[in-house]
Order: sequence, then C-alpha cells, then structure tokens
Amino acid sequence: MNILLVTGQLAEPIVKRYVQESQLNPKVVALPFAVAALMTSRYISRQLKSRGVKGLDLILVPGLVKGDVSGISEAVGAPTFKGPRHAADLPSVLSLLSKISLSSETPACDIIREELNRRALDALKEVETNKADLLKKPGNIQVGGLAVGRDFPARIVAEIVDVPKLTNEEIRRKATYYAESGADIIDVGMVAGGSQPKDASRAVAVVKKAVDIPVSIDSMNPVEIEAAVSAGVDLIISLDAGNIREVSKFASDIPAVVIPTDFRRKIFPRKADDRIKLLEKNIEMARKHGFTTLIADPILDPLINPGTVESIVATYRFRQLHPDTLLFLGVGNVTELLDADSPGVNALLTGVAAELEVSFLLTTEVSDKVRGSVEELSRVSDMMFLAKKRESIPKELGLNLLILKEEKLKEEQFSKNMTEGVQSLDAEQSDEYSADPKGCFKIFLDRDKGEIVLLHYHRTNLDKPNLIIRGKKAADVYKTAVKKGLLSTVEHAAYLGAEVEKAEVALKLGRSYIQDTPLF
Repeated sequence: MNILLVTGQLAEPIVKRYVQESQLNPKVVALPFAVAALMTSRYISRQLKSRGVKGLDLILVPGLVKGDVSGISEAVGAPTFKGPRHAADLPSVLSLLSKISLSSETPACDIIREELNRRALDALKEVETNKADLLKKPGNIQVGGLAVGRDFPARIVAEIVDVPKLTNEEIRRKATYYAESGADIIDVGMVAGGSQPKDASRAVAVVKKAVDIPVSIDSMNPVEIEAAVSAGVDLIISLDAGNIREVSKFASDIPAVVIPTDFRRKIFPRKADDRIKLLEKNIEMARKHGFTTLIADPILDPLINPGTVESIVATYRFRQLHPDTLLFLGVGNVTELLDADSPGVNALLTGVAAELEVSFLLTTEVSDKVRGSVEELSRVSDMMFLAKKRESIPKELGLNLLILKEEKLKEEQFSKNMTEGVQSLDAEQSDEYSADPKGCFKIFLDRDKGEIVLLHYHRTNLDKPNLIIRGKKAADVYKTAVKKGLLSTVEHAAYLGAEVEKAEVALKLGRSYIQDTPLF
C-alpha cells in the first residue's frame, strides 16, 4: 500500500521518527511551510501537483488542517484524508487503517477514540439491555430497579453524610449531583450514635423525589432503619449481630448489607480469620430471621492503622469460601483518610475490587481532596468490567481515568538546532508593574455553574465593578475583555490571559484559585 504523509518543515523530524514504528513504510513529504497546521487544502493541492505525485493509494494530511480536505483528492487523484492531530498518534492510526473509516473532515485520532468509546458504551449498554436474563443467573440480584452482581459493573453507592444536619434542599442538591456524577445508589447517611427516625424518613423521601435511582439507609439503629423502610428505602446498610433480630421484624424482604461486628457488645475483629467467622455467623443469623437477599461487607479499613491489607485478605478469603455471595466495599474509608489524589487511588481500589468480584463500592465526598470520587469510581468501574469481559488488562478500552497525565506525550520535542544563529535570552524576573489606565480585574470561580467570573473596576471606583464577564473557557473570557476595550497595555493583557487560564485549570482540577498566587 502506497501511503504519503504530508507535513511541514518543523514537524518533519518527529513525523519521520514515529513513522519508523509502522510496518507500512509510508513516504513522508515536508512541504515548504513551517507550521503544518496552518497549511490550507488549496496550498497542499498546489504543492503536490507541482511535485507530480502519482500511484498513491492514500494521502494523510495533518489533522489540524482546517476545513474539508476532499479537494486534495480531486486535485491529485488519490484518496486524501485527515491524519491525527499529533505525530505521536501516527503509529496507532497506521496500524488501524483497515479497521476504521477515515474522514476528510475529522482527524483520524478522533475517529479512533470515538470508535473505541462507541464499542465500550455498546458493550455496557448490552449488559443493561439483557439484565432480565442475567438476573436469572446465580450471583446477581435486584436492588430497586437496579441489577447488581457478577455479570454487571460494580455499582457505585454515594453516601450523603450526616443527613439530619442538612436541609431538604441541601439533600436534594447532593443527591442530584451524585446521580449526575454516575452514582447507581444514593446512600442516606445518619449520624453515628444518634436516633433520628424522622430525619431518616425525611431524607429518603427527598432523595426518592429528586432522583430516579435506588436509595439506601446507612444506619445501625433499628428505629432509623424502620423509618427509612416506611419511606420506601431499597437497601439497608448495615446489619450486624446487635440489630439483626430487631430489623428482621419489618425489613426481612429488603436487600441488606451484613458486617462482621457486634456493636452492642463492642466486638470489632481485626484479623482476617476472625472477621470471616463473625461475618459468616451474622449472615447465617440473618437468614434464620428471614432475610432473603444479603450482601457481605468485610469492612475495608484505612491504610497503615489499622491497615488495609488485612481487610483485603479477609475479602479474598471470604470470596473463595462463598463464590456466590455478593460483596460490598467502602472504598471511601481509604480515599478519605489518605492525603493523595483520589483518581489513582480509586482506580487501584476498583481494580482490586473487580478481581474480588465486588458488586458494590461505597464512597463519600466529605473532604475537598476527594471531590469527584463518585464520577471517578463510575468511570473506572466500567473500565474494569470491560477489561474482565475482554480478558485483557484495563488499558486502551475506549475509557480511561487519565486526568493529569497522558498515555503518550504529544508535544513536539525541543531541538538545540532551533537556536542556531538566533539570539537566545534568559527571561528576567521582575516585580515591576505599571497600572493600566483602563482599570483592573478581580477573578473568581463560580463552582456551582462551572464558570470563571471576571470583575472589571474603573480606577476611579474600586468599590464596585462596572462590568462582569462570565465564561467556562479562559479564552472566551479574555477575548471578551479585549473586545470591550477593558485593556490598554500589553503587560495587562498578558497578565489577564495567564490568570484566567490558571482559573480554568483550577476549575477543572478542583484546586483552589487565588489570584496572583501559583496554582501548584
């Protein structure tokens, strides 16, 4: 197959380097234009015609070339499509040429990503479509209208902590946020050691009205559990030796999570074997009292003290002994009590849970550092499910949880050759600042709306802004400020661009934004 890759002068070395990874041996032609992305279809057509290119099966032009490139096909007489945006993606595109339909308008890297994502979503959709048949198999149950078990992705249980302290509107907002983040079940968390049945029924009713997904009650108090049951709760978290008998009087037909404790007698085993014995004993006790659908929670402990490994060992051994019993893990016990970025922690814990065939993953978002954990768990749960289904590693699935890092760097490498014959200066550090006669800016984040808020003040009145600009993208905000004539110095324009870009990054990452202060 005769393939021609068109690029510009600056990108030629990196394109040739990545092409060496392909077995197709495409030819690379660098047109006399510095930046490939700025070339037009008409320019490429003229250049290729003047070179008399013939006998080609395929021409790939840079993915960043604007507009439709089909005109090149007509001018040169060879099928022409957009390649990837970045040279680093060329090996992937070339290896998949026979499996994808290239486009004259959409970059090839987008087509590959969209195809992988479509396949992933189709596989997940197929499981949900066939849930009626899958529920007939052992190891699967139904909670409300939700199918749960080994033939489905792990379901994410998002806890609203300390609901008695919250207003109905606060509960509604939190439930809606969790549902939109991908939660499968909203957990109504009560205050430990309290007894507030009215708040339990109130919160369950509010959540059920706000979202159309199952609701669980997180309490050991039989009075609170009974109130939640009367409000229509779908899952009970949790039963132990101290409350099974009492709860069985009104809720034996509701799915319930069982834990290896006896709170009333203050028994909390730490060793794996002791946990398993008490968990088995509590499950057997619950069955004798009429509970029909039980889920085992060996309790995932925080790292180091008391230690996560012992609880994972308990979970592993319990799974070996009881292959058809559904498992529940509170991963928030680890993420909330670890000063580390949550995406990687959630990904690893979910991967371990997938190997253990855990069906429920519970998390909270109490501390700011774990904000977004529900969305992270939802995404990575689907990843692990797809990997297990394909019997592959959780990589290149069409879904990922890469946020701060990339699978492959796409930047063009700096070369010392670029500096030959050119004056090179070291940037000077300076605290000097010249006030802009047009005024000054104050920048805020509206996290509820996901927007950057830019306030402009006249020099003559710094008490009240004369104009407010809002936007989700930094470029939209500073371009609007320029159009409105709010800047009169290059220095101020550069400052504003840097600050609103910093604000956008802070908004995306959930970091604090403080004007004139480094983000990291």
